[in-house]
Amino acid sequence: MKRGIKILNITVCIAIGGFVAGCAGAGGGGMQLASAGGGCASLRKELASLDSRGVPSIIEAKNNGKRVSSSKQKLINRYNSILNSYLSAKCHAKQ
Repeated sequence: MKRGIKILNITVCIAIGGFVAGCAGAGGGGMQLASAGGGCASLRKELASLDSRGVPSIIEAKNNGKRVSSSKQKLINRYNSILNSYLSAKCHAKQ
């Protein structure tokens, strides 16, 4: 059951990341992290750190209509930015 929930969280986060990337338009800041020495390994590490802090569940709660504090919104924004960088750099295909 926990594996199913984790897969759902990842799917939701990827969808949100795609949405944010679409809203950011061309030249979004996501690639700056990867190109500034932030390689795939460090992106994965930061995503894992944010995941362990429960950010995917915060994102899911927000998507279900729950209000989140400004500090949690900053975590959501950071997670989406890192995820966008990770996907834009095609790190998921390099594993």
